[in-house]
Amino acid sequence: MYYPKSQIKTNLYANPGEFVTLQDNTPYSGYYWATSKGTYYTGKNPNDTPTLELIKSTYTETQTTPLKTAVNIISGSSSVDNYLNLRGINLNQLPRVYAPNYYLNVPTEDDYNSGYYTRYFCKKANQNIYLEISKDTYNDLLNYSPNIDFENYNQFKLIWTLTGNSPLEVSNINRQQVLLLEQQLLLSGFSNYFTNYAQFYKTD
Repeated sequence: MYYPKSQIKTNLYANPGEFVTLQDNTPYSGYYWATSKGTYYTGKNPNDTPTLELIKSTYTETQTTPLKTAVNIISGSSSVDNYLNLRGINLNQLPRVYAPNYYLNVPTEDDYNSGYYTRYFCKKANQNIYLEISKDTYNDLLNYSPNIDFENYNQFKLIWTLTGNSPLEVSNINRQQVLLLEQQLLLSGFSNYFTNYAQFYKTD
C-alpha cells in the first residue's frame, strides 16, 4: 500500500493493552504507524512488512471463558446444558483423547521479520498451573473439541516481541505484556512462568 508522507505518522509505539489486531483480536504492543484517516498498522512504516491492521483495544476477549467457568461450577444450569446440547456434547460421555501437553512455540523467520509472534497457553481450572501449548491445542480448547479435556482448562494467548534495540528493551516489553494479561485475565502467578523475558530475542 502507498500513502503520501504527509498523510502518515511513522515510528509510533504501542504500549501493551493499547491495540489489538483487526484480524483476530490479538493484543499487540510494538511499533506501528498511523494514517490521517485514523487507521493503524503494525511496523515502523508502510515498508515494514508484513502489515497487519490494528484497532484500539477494548479488551473484549475473555480467554478465561465464562462458559467454562459455568461448566466447572454449575454444570447443571439450563444455559450451559442448552449450549452443550446444541453442540451435541454430553459431558458424562465425552471420549477424552488427550489433555493439553507442553509445546514450545518457536518463532519462524517470518515472525522475526514481523518483530513479534503469538504464543499459546492454558491454565488448569481452579489451580494456578500454566502450560505453553500448540496453536492446535489452543483451538481445540477454544472450540470445546470433544477430543480434549476442555472443561478443566482455560486457554489464552500472548504476543511475544522478538526484535528491538536491545535485549533489555525487548525484555521490558514482554514483561509488561505478561503483567497486563495477568491483571486482565486474573492469571495469578502467570508472570512467574517466565525466567527469560528476552527469550528468542534477535537484533533488528
